Amino acid sequence: MTGVHEARRMPAAGRFALAVAAFALVLAPWWMAREEAGGSFPGFVLPTAPPVPESEPYFATTEINPESPERKAHSATLAELSDGTLVAAWYAGSGEGARDVTIQMATRGSDGLWSPPRKIFDRESVARSMRRFVLSLGNPLLLTDEQGRLGLLFVSIAAGKWSGSSMNLSWSADQGATWSAPEKLHLNPLANLSALPRNPPVALVGGGWGVPVYEEFFGRFPEMLWIRPQNPADTAAISRMDDGMSVFQPSVVPLSADEATAFYRDDSGANCVFLARSTDRGRTWSHRQPSPLPNVDSGVCALRLPDGRLLCAVNESSDRSRENLRLALSEDGGATWRYVATLAEEAGQTFAYPYMILSRDGRVRMLYSARDTRIVYAEFNTAWIDAQAAAAGGEIR
Repeated sequence: MTGVHEARRMPAAGRFALAVAAFALVLAPWWMAREEAGGSFPGFVLPTAPPVPESEPYFATTEINPESPERKAHSATLAELSDGTLVAAWYAGSGEGARDVTIQMATRGSDGLWSPPRKIFDRESVARSMRRFVLSLGNPLLLTDEQGRLGLLFVSIAAGKWSGSSMNLSWSADQGATWSAPEKLHLNPLANLSALPRNPPVALVGGGWGVPVYEEFFGRFPEMLWIRPQNPADTAAISRMDDGMSVFQPSVVPLSADEATAFYRDDSGANCVFLARSTDRGRTWSHRQPSPLPNVDSGVCALRLPDGRLLCAVNESSDRSRENLRLALSEDGGATWRYVATLAEEAGQTFAYPYMILSRDGRVRMLYSARDTRIVYAEFNTAWIDAQAAAAGGEIR
């Protein structure tokens, strides 16, 4: 009798049961996220209006990373902490999807000066902490909560480019000085592939955030990521906003606790920003409709001013160039628009990916990428917008 035993072949029924169990294991996190989405619509929180609006126009702008050596600085995000400190983050490296890309951040305190940029995540540190292969990083997005914590969503790319990315969440309790180990979010049956954050999160009634995200796998789709406050990494859920193949990177602007307008980037050749409306706290969205705002596959960002008017940052172009960045204003809920200011314009250069928030003092705080290598901060108040609007031209058609 030898010590070698012939391996028994598993019966077909057993192999089938094993395959079903493995498939269910893969689907379980996604299915739970879908179920969680059903209870993730508590209503939107509107920013608190300042007690006394400023009467004198104010506008200021500066580069946050004037001496950074990287050839690409992109997809900036901005948050205001409870003490008024501003935190900015972006990714930088030799190019999108490159192995040397890092997530960087800078802060601005009461002295009004931005700190030198510093790296907070690179692919090696993320790979070690998450115990998985990481090719590159990208698309950071900042969150703040009532406990004073700072959250950071970002993607890690395992293969290819954006279609091979996964979304992760990390937290800081010391204004970004140190960060927890990132946790991967489970959002779809494809192991969370291709989900990316882009535009400012929306605060929710009772805590938590609605984060505009999008997918780039077999098409482009706008979605909302719902993060609950109990344990955000465990209670993240996702819901689809539109089933079209061309609109993505939504910017969501709450109009009331129940209503919001979504602004979509589009790459279909329609040459305009598309709009959609929700009247049930983001559970469902109307079919996208074209707007007068121009768009040729470039990022957009919008917000609601304290007086109810809508402000949107767009690139005005008939091709795919991004040689200017303009502010457009609507006084009728988005039906009509007119340009009120040009933030940047230079032939042959790129000014892109605007990101705007409304701070507690009623000022608009904004970041955008300039000339591919610089992150520009702009700050202005409604008095400045009014002064620009008084001298502006007619309606955009």
